[in-house]
Amino acid sequence: MMATEEAWGAAPVFEPGEAQPVPWEDPELSGPAAFYRTLRDLLMRPGKFFQHLEGEGRSEPLAFALIISTGGLLCAFFWLLLALGPGGLSPEDAEAGLGPGVLLALMAGAPLLALARLGVGGLCWWGSVALAGAGRQLTPAWRIFCYAQGGLALMIIPFFGPPVAAIGVLTLLYIGAKQVYGLSNWASIGALAIFLSILFAVGMIILLGLLSALAFLGFLLLLGG
Repeated sequence: MMATEEAWGAAPVFEPGEAQPVPWEDPELSGPAAFYRTLRDLLMRPGKFFQHLEGEGRSEPLAFALIISTGGLLCAFFWLLLALGPGGLSPEDAEAGLGPGVLLALMAGAPLLALARLGVGGLCWWGSVALAGAGRQLTPAWRIFCYAQGGLALMIIPFFGPPVAAIGVLTLLYIGAKQVYGLSNWASIGALAIFLSILFAVGMIILLGLLSALAFLGFLLLLGG
């Protein structure tokens, strides 16, 4: 019992002034214990977590974010799949091709979707904090963004998970900007506002591009007919 508590719950003791590594990046911890401790610190002590967010690694935060993002997407698709179960699929959804088969295909591609989302979102966050006056270094912004994805663990909440998780991620980004960069409250809020605006613009560009491609394909089909 004591060994289990030491592995999962008890935090290691550090000497005064000694750097406290992120649990996920601590080589002395096993994978499950490191993941649990990192997620626990993010959700229970986010200020302290980001206050000690040091290091230059990029692959470790990416691995953590990819795991939690993939799990969050799977949870979201699962709850939607339950909602579209027997009797839950409307005629409009059926005509649009939104059904259990499509959702299962999206679940299979969740890791790729999560990776693409992290890439686009990380660059948008980097630009946002730079415009808010936090400097142009990529690594700190990348580390904040990746670890802030811990809020996606709230996707496990049935049906209401996505909005709650979105608020959780934005809250962690806000705290991360304050603690890591030392930004004021308003500057951190400004970084979030810029981030959401850039994401909206990128989303609209992608949507318009897809609509244009579909319209062009439809025009080609008409010419061929």
